[in-house]
Amino acid sequence: MNSYYDLLGIPANATEMEIRSAYGRDVLRLQDMTSDKVAQFRAALDGAFATLVDPAKRSAYDQELAIAVQDGAAASSDESDAAFRYAMRGGLWFAGGGVVTAATYEFSQGTYFLAWGPLLFGGFQLVRGLLRYLTVPSGARKGSQLGVLGALIAVGILSAGFVGVSEGLSAQDASLYAKWNTMIDASGLDVAQANDLVIGIANRPGAWDANDSADMAKASALYARVADAVEATTAPAQLDWYRTGMVKNFREAAAITREFSVVTTASPASTLAALDTRWQAFVDEATRLSDRFEAQQGKAP
Repeated sequence: MNSYYDLLGIPANATEMEIRSAYGRDVLRLQDMTSDKVAQFRAALDGAFATLVDPAKRSAYDQELAIAVQDGAAASSDESDAAFRYAMRGGLWFAGGGVVTAATYEFSQGTYFLAWGPLLFGGFQLVRGLLRYLTVPSGARKGSQLGVLGALIAVGILSAGFVGVSEGLSAQDASLYAKWNTMIDASGLDVAQANDLVIGIANRPGAWDANDSADMAKASALYARVADAVEATTAPAQLDWYRTGMVKNFREAAAITREFSVVTTASPASTLAALDTRWQAFVDEATRLSDRFEAQQGKAP
């Protein structure tokens, strides 16, 4: 117990009647018990009662208790400050290690110095300091100290976390790039075959015939297959606009060549002219898409 008042379970401003009542209650509880510990507790109760029912002794005891409380508060404050300084040193090492790691990662294009030493040493000292700090009575802890420690922990975790998340995203992007490039390589033959069919038809002399329609149908199927493959593949985030544009572009190519495939010798010249105009618009849009890709990625698609 911290004081006679705590021993008797009464407030510091208890009246004499409350003191006598509490003492009598505890004595009754102990009367059927016999042991050395009970005897010691009874002696402590007698001492508390004798002091608190005597006004002079109680006044002197209260003064001593007040001094003891002040000394305890001062000691707790000193212990709190010491524990805070210890934890703060660890927090500075921990936060510094995180910042160094994040800064080198940010300014070195993904190659970075992982400051394991400061992170581990600082983290260990920070945890020890926090455990020590938390054993200090709550009244001795300062809000400003808790704020500083919380800020250091946040800086260290966020800095190191930034690198971890960035590395994770980079690995994910690398996987997406690999799948995307595999799809592009696999679809390249279909694109080349479809383009060769269209160019071959355009270079054939004479009037439109059934062979032209059949080749256009083949080209349409090839373009549609490429559009399906592109649409089914997830592109890296920075290339999603290009994937969307490619799907739209190849769908349009498939639609135009499909309409070419139903042209007959009886079809009016205006039908072919309109399809030619659509095809030229498709080619222009494909060129713009390619130019934008090259400007952003630094290479031709």
